[in-house]
Amino acid sequence: EDILIVSEGKMAPFTHDFRKAQQRMPAIPVSIPAMNFTWQATGRAEYFYEFLSLRSLDKGIMADPTINIPLLGTVPHKASVVQVGFPCLGKQDGVAAFEVNVIIMNSEGSIILQTPQNAIFFKTCQQAECPGGCRNGGVCNERHVCECPDGFYGPHCEKALCVPRCMNGGLCITPGLCICPPGFYGINCDKANCTTTCFNGGTCFYLGKCICPSGYEGHQCEISKCHQPCRNGGKCTGKNKCKCSKGYQGDLCSKPVCEPGCGLYGTCAEPNRCQCKEGWHGRHCNKRYGASGLSALRPAGSKHRQHTPSPKKAEERHVPPESNYIW
Repeated sequence: EDILIVSEGKMAPFTHDFRKAQQRMPAIPVSIPAMNFTWQATGRAEYFYEFLSLRSLDKGIMADPTINIPLLGTVPHKASVVQVGFPCLGKQDGVAAFEVNVIIMNSEGSIILQTPQNAIFFKTCQQAECPGGCRNGGVCNERHVCECPDGFYGPHCEKALCVPRCMNGGLCITPGLCICPPGFYGINCDKANCTTTCFNGGTCFYLGKCICPSGYEGHQCEISKCHQPCRNGGKCTGKNKCKCSKGYQGDLCSKPVCEPGCGLYGTCAEPNRCQCKEGWHGRHCNKRYGASGLSALRPAGSKHRQHTPSPKKAEERHVPPESNYIW
């Protein structure tokens, strides 16, 4: 049965005289290790909560109550479950008294709701057969070992399991819920609240700090390690070191590549396109215009006199392609 503590912004009548209500309120049974409370903020207004106290008054029987949310935060606008756990220690039989004190504030910081002052609750505990007891709904079996429910592990089922694991110092407090340290957020605290913009593909990994790709440095990865920029789509990968896109080579990726080459009578003008010298043609400039029968194939404006460069001189003018490039 649902028990409404707050309805339409007002405390339920039984809370007005909470001392009297407590006389009719039984202790929480042994079989109930935790209780769920559903809450949500209606309308568009923002409301904030703070747990002022989570305290066991009988620490030999029960440890301090636990909750599955941070001690301070914003009341969600969607219905959410707050789970309060009652960690019996299993050392002895008995009834433990405890207090849970929470306040609700508006955006101006004024308290609009709170648990009754000095409200005391009770939880029945019994001595466990497993040394140290089983927590979070774990059951002690005949072998005196705790059998943990899904999402918990450890000798006493005291550890929560978060998949993926909490990163950057995040703490897993209940299955699938990480509490993130300042500066991080996300389901597993994998995202940073960055105030710094990282350039050139850099990634912000902490407040004001960037992880830079190879080839860049500086607080915002704004400084290239290549003093002269890489050309034709090349990427700087280190100090004055370019990784060239396909079809280019050279320290700055400024020289096109022709495969297998343009021979002695051509130069590589663009990737796989040779510029042939006068009197030569073909993809690799290895075909010579003949003196007879092929004169009509000469490009317009070419001289009728055919000039064949000396192979020796051509070899002297030929510059071998650079080889210190990556592609």
